[in-house]
Amino acid sequence: MNNPNPIIRIMARVNQTLYVTGYEGLAKTEFTFPAGARLAPGDQFTDVAYVDLESRKPSFRAMVYLGLSRASRDFTCYMQQEGTKFTRILGLYQGNGVEPEPLEKQYGDVLDPFHDAEGRLIWQYQIDKLFPFSAAHARLLPLVEGAAFAGDVFALKYKLPKMVLGAVVRAADGSFARTVQGWADAEGSLVPDEHTLVPVGSITKAFTGHLLARMVAKGEARFTDQIAENPAIRLIDLVTHTSGLPREVTPDIGLEPTKPELLPSVLFPPGTGAFYSNVGFNALSRALYDKCNKSENASYYDLLNREVLSPLQLGHTSFNAPPWKVGCKDDSTQNLFGGHDANGNPWPRQRPASQPGQEPQPTHNSTPRGASGLYSTPEDLLTWLQWHLETGSDLERSDVEARFLNHGAYVQRDGLNPVIGLDESGHMDAMGLGWVVMMPRGDRPFILQKAGGTNGVFSYVAFSPVRGIGLFMSIDQFDVGAATEMPEMINDLLASRK
Repeated sequence: MNNPNPIIRIMARVNQTLYVTGYEGLAKTEFTFPAGARLAPGDQFTDVAYVDLESRKPSFRAMVYLGLSRASRDFTCYMQQEGTKFTRILGLYQGNGVEPEPLEKQYGDVLDPFHDAEGRLIWQYQIDKLFPFSAAHARLLPLVEGAAFAGDVFALKYKLPKMVLGAVVRAADGSFARTVQGWADAEGSLVPDEHTLVPVGSITKAFTGHLLARMVAKGEARFTDQIAENPAIRLIDLVTHTSGLPREVTPDIGLEPTKPELLPSVLFPPGTGAFYSNVGFNALSRALYDKCNKSENASYYDLLNREVLSPLQLGHTSFNAPPWKVGCKDDSTQNLFGGHDANGNPWPRQRPASQPGQEPQPTHNSTPRGASGLYSTPEDLLTWLQWHLETGSDLERSDVEARFLNHGAYVQRDGLNPVIGLDESGHMDAMGLGWVVMMPRGDRPFILQKAGGTNGVFSYVAFSPVRGIGLFMSIDQFDVGAATEMPEMINDLLASRK
């Protein structure tokens, strides 16, 4: 009697090492070949998985990913059942869970299913010729391997609930390639991928700096514009943390008031020192809103979306917290970072009421503002980083001008007194538009970077415009040691490629 549950076999008839680099839609008990293992080259098939179709009727979908390194995903062996209809495709990897376009026959194909002598159903995927990947893809592979090793060590050291790392590279021919790798500590936890929603905290400030660059490029704002509440403070002072405003103030300043209220007093004359200030960035977003919005009904998010997010198609970046599955107390089975405290407990989603009779308040403040609050995904963040790494001039002139402005070092550290709160993710040599600027030193290139922390999640983003590399990393726990080491790891990866 024939067995209706198929065995998945793969043959790699190419003069290039191929690895099985991941599975999706299959239980670990169905793997017969470990992820990260090398496929035997030549004219022989390797059994990689056994699929229990009987327990999945009437629908089923799964993927086996193959890579040119043990951590990359370059091909997708796709399989799907809907009722009595089966679909099987061998194609280039387009993202986790994404149905690929079939490869041209010269590169590989899906063979007809059959039952072997023992009655077992066999599904076969065969790669005959290596696909001509882009120059950027070739440049990405060593970085993928290095990031996977560094990430494995980091994950073992800190035992974080979740961790995600993404990279994008530019090749000499102008092509781009990217990768996203995820780690999850607990058995059964959903491994982060390019679609995972992450609260990026103060990385929001770099988006606010991007907006300022955009409005200056369009002629709707100037760096030297003074703010109404304190004419001694200019927009460039706010975006470079040199306004003299304190880090926090309670209650926070209003964001979209009918009449601007007074800012708190400055700690030093604007432009003479550098002091990390959330107050300053909220004041900046309010100033941009007052100066550049075109509708009284628009919010600061509407302005940011119109000028930055929408043109770059960052459709998953917003101030809205993601919806949680009903009954879930943590994020282990959800594709999001909900945060954990230092002891590994899920970060509370509500604050207790401050007074009797009041309702508890959510820990995430969804009010659009310039200092913090954005949620994004690795896919959106890598798209944003790719914009920063573009060198062509096919975009509209104001966009090219905005990128040029965005990468400037506007305030040198030399002569500033004091300098407080700007060295946690690497020594600040100068300040850009929300970016901390690190000048070349040894093997390390010129780097623009920004860290963020909020509600039990730490994140870091950094890129080298000259070397054409950008990286993003996020950890799902309030671990100060891990948050301190994370930028060091990312900066070392940036220094590893020239």
